[in-house]
Amino acid sequence: MQFKQINWFALVGGILILVLLLVSFYFPWWQLIIGDNLLKVNVSPVNTNFGLLGTQFTIPLIWALNLGSILTFLISGIIMVIYSFIPMKSYSKDLLSFAYKKPLYAVIMCVVGLLIITFAMRATLGISVPLTGTGTVILPSSLTMGINVSVASLAAFQWPFWLAIVAAGLCIVARVYHRKLFPTSKQIPQTTASAQITPAI
Repeated sequence: MQFKQINWFALVGGILILVLLLVSFYFPWWQLIIGDNLLKVNVSPVNTNFGLLGTQFTIPLIWALNLGSILTFLISGIIMVIYSFIPMKSYSKDLLSFAYKKPLYAVIMCVVGLLIITFAMRATLGISVPLTGTGTVILPSSLTMGINVSVASLAAFQWPFWLAIVAAGLCIVARVYHRKLFPTSKQIPQTTASAQITPAI
């Protein structure tokens, strides 16, 4: 196997996916902190949990979704690495097509999930929190026995989220690079040569 046959974009992208899977267990993609240890929300596709007054908990449905994301990240990362060494095989395109979109889908679903979480907090608890930045949250009177209480809030995307964007970008570039190396029959320009017959003398 020659080094020029390796799809380096896919190799680096696959390694980043596996690294991202590991760090996402310990570092959230997005974090929300309300008050001084009043409420904390840590969001990542593989480990989403909540903290209320210092007590951490998770939701069974979200835990099940996290488990599915773990398997998806693991499989797609391994497949990207395997494909990167054998991009010329007949089945390599199928491997790449299965794996390269997964990081992009994870980023999109993370943002959509955050929008759902912030909307749900506004609808159920009456707490309006920003997607990014600082703000002031007015706690609902039902939780404060009728007393108006406002606390500071901080929400921000953490560095694993930006690492996920880099991994998604590399996987997309790997797909474009594969198309450049192995163009399909529709992409190969067809040239027709006209045969000229010279009469025999």
